[in-house]
Amino acid sequence: MCYSISHAKRNAYLSALKDGVPGDELERLYQDWQEAQQDETERDTESPMAFVSGFEHPKLFTLIKGVELRATRFTWGLIPEWTKDKTQALEIRNKTLNARGETLFEKASFKQSAMDKRCLIFVNGFFEYHHHKGKAFPNFIQYKEKDKPLVFGGLWSEWTDHTTGDEFQSAAIVTTKGNDLMTSIHNNPKATGPRMPLILEATDFEQWLTTKNRREVEELIKPLPDGKLKAHTVRRLVGKNGVGDSEEATKEYIYPDLNEQGTLF
Repeated sequence: MCYSISHAKRNAYLSALKDGVPGDELERLYQDWQEAQQDETERDTESPMAFVSGFEHPKLFTLIKGVELRATRFTWGLIPEWTKDKTQALEIRNKTLNARGETLFEKASFKQSAMDKRCLIFVNGFFEYHHHKGKAFPNFIQYKEKDKPLVFGGLWSEWTDHTTGDEFQSAAIVTTKGNDLMTSIHNNPKATGPRMPLILEATDFEQWLTTKNRREVEELIKPLPDGKLKAHTVRRLVGKNGVGDSEEATKEYIYPDLNEQGTLF
């Protein structure tokens, strides 16, 4: 499964945390966020727009917890700590955009991070394709509640390039089986079944960020319950007529080809 995301705005990020983080920590995270915004280097490398592909390796807006909560950004595409050199790093990160939840503790790229480097990743929504008569139609999926961001369960890693001393922080989005909505959308004939990102709710945040118990991690890896998400088709995102990273990326667009079989949703 490989999808693109729509980045969360500041107000969406704050609303996501209100139910799950104490007020004093929320205020400090807000200050962290503003300081990052003032960093010109960070601003140049961040994509604040509507559509971004994982293969562009954008910086994801994330939350981690060590001694305290910390807001940060990790490049999408996890580079494991055991990576030998930059050539291998650039190759492997294209294969580690997503981490299959069912095998987190078996895969060499993910098992260490699965145990003690988990994060929350904030987005407005994500894109997935529906296949019909040999064509692929993009869909935008988000919460039914207006302006409520999705919070993905993620893994992160720090890798040091020993030839230069440069440090790279990166992340992967954990995926799980698709719920009913995703089953109706994600029907790629080459896939082994419908998938979706692991979407965590506020009551899950603390456990995902802090537990050292494998069983407690695995019990959180499940589809978001049905009825919480909505979806609509959007214009072509890439290619000759693709709208790309623009305001049109998330706006509903009706395809006559799909109307022949009735609407998906």
